Amino acid sequence: MHRQPAVHRAPDRRTNVGLIAVAAGFVLAAFRIVVPRAVHAMTVQTSSAAQSVGWTTWIEAGTNFIKLVQMVAFVFGAYQFWANRKERLAADATNDAQARKDANYQAWQVVNAAQGKGGSGGRIDALADLARNRVSLAGVNLDGAWLEAIDLRGAILPHASLRGSNLQASQLSGANLERADLSDANLTAVRLDRAHLKGADLSEARLSAASLDGADLTDIVGWREIRSISHASVRGVLNAPAGFIEWAVANGAVSRDNDTVLEHSEFSREFRAI
Repeated sequence: MHRQPAVHRAPDRRTNVGLIAVAAGFVLAAFRIVVPRAVHAMTVQTSSAAQSVGWTTWIEAGTNFIKLVQMVAFVFGAYQFWANRKERLAADATNDAQARKDANYQAWQVVNAAQGKGGSGGRIDALADLARNRVSLAGVNLDGAWLEAIDLRGAILPHASLRGSNLQASQLSGANLERADLSDANLTAVRLDRAHLKGADLSEARLSAASLDGADLTDIVGWREIRSISHASVRGVLNAPAGFIEWAVANGAVSRDNDTVLEHSEFSREFRAI
């Protein structure tokens, strides 16, 4: 069940208290100016010189006291505004964290509800949101899912199962796909730059026009059974198995030594039907 984020009202109370304190300060300032003058004028007209001196002393003492109270009111009001800002920032951070937590919970519900089913099932947006929020997707089961053009840059997907899924033209740059099952997956025109593919299973996968630049290919499984790798870029791959680069180039891939390649934007159009 979706929970509404808590509403914090303490900052509003502090704002009201601060306004009252500042208003009181201005009232005291006006009182300190007007009242002593009026009292002094009355004492001059109705009292002797000695009494006038006495009244003047009392007026000065009262004025100084009012001035002190006025300063306290202004300082207190300023503190309330400062505390209000601090508490409001804390309340906003708490509400944002709760909203993100609720959004992640709802996204997981979508992913879990569509598990084992074909098609998208609303998973494209849900998975993209989870990846953007840096939520671990380790071990997620996305077998047979239609996830074309999904944005999973930097996603945390170790041990994920993507067997037979359609990831055509997707963004997986920098993703952690360690020991992920990508067998029979459609990875045509997928960006796998700097992806971590240690121990990943690529048997029967289609990698035509994919970009593997800088990807970590330590101990990848089934690379000789990859269906297609033509026009894929394997520039600067790391820890590739012995013979992989030669095999990939022989099957149409592009490396540093074989630099005739179409622009990536053309890859998707040419291999969309593969």
